[in-house]
Amino acid sequence: MTLKLQILWSILCVAWNGLGLYRISQGERPIGPTASLAVAIMTAVFAFLFWFFYNQKLKIPYLLLSGLAALMAAYAVYGAFSQDPSLWPSELWRWAGVVLNGMGFLAGIKALMSGVNWNAKS
Repeated sequence: MTLKLQILWSILCVAWNGLGLYRISQGERPIGPTASLAVAIMTAVFAFLFWFFYNQKLKIPYLLLSGLAALMAAYAVYGAFSQDPSLWPSELWRWAGVVLNGMGFLAGIKALMSGVNWNAKS
């Protein structure tokens, strides 16, 4: 379940940034403070690496990536509460970002916690 949530978070981050970039190309505001092709590509790579590391039973790389993703997601949630709300086109988009990245944070923490019992799964 954790792996599926991590991959879902990654895919939704790609979609979030893609939509933001599309809106910018149309002369509109992005759906959040930033929209980045680099972040979209990076989170797409994360989706693959989550799957690859987990299925190859590469515990340390999987846990390191999970921790990095959790930190990134936590930073985005923090930004939603510490940055000027006018950076989002509406409160709906701000809270959608909180939910999206809150899910990513919780999935990363759950992965780190389950890392203690990694060998029990094998």
